[in-house]
Amino acid sequence: MSIIGSISTKQHYGLRLAIQLAKAYQANTPLSLGEIAMQERVSLKYLEQIIVPFKQAGWVKSVRGRSGGYLLVKNPVQLTVKDVVWVLSDSHFLVSCLADKKCPLDKKCMSKDIWGKVQKAIEQTLQKATLADLAK
Repeated sequence: MSIIGSISTKQHYGLRLAIQLAKAYQANTPLSLGEIAMQERVSLKYLEQIIVPFKQAGWVKSVRGRSGGYLLVKNPVQLTVKDVVWVLSDSHFLVSCLADKKCPLDKKCMSKDIWGKVQKAIEQTLQKATLADLAK
């Protein structure tokens, strides 16, 4: 799955989840996935899957107890849309040949250059927007 061409449902919902966590960051208030699922109209089971890469990346921690949930522990100013999309992506390339250094057409390919430029432009755009920006 590439980040371009079509953003996966996982990436789209993951960004929405991350924005909700970013909104609660300043108040240091844990949010339950159930609460976020209702607000965002996303399946709780799906959010339970999406939160795992966020935990593995060290962006969130879980808080147990009655008013528990998840807290964003990394400042949302430091997390970009690119970070979120990439942590939820299997591949970070628009086309597979951008990742494949052993492509037999590498030197002769007439389209690789344009795909590389598109890839760079998309990455730059996603890098400019932080979770803090989107949480406003």
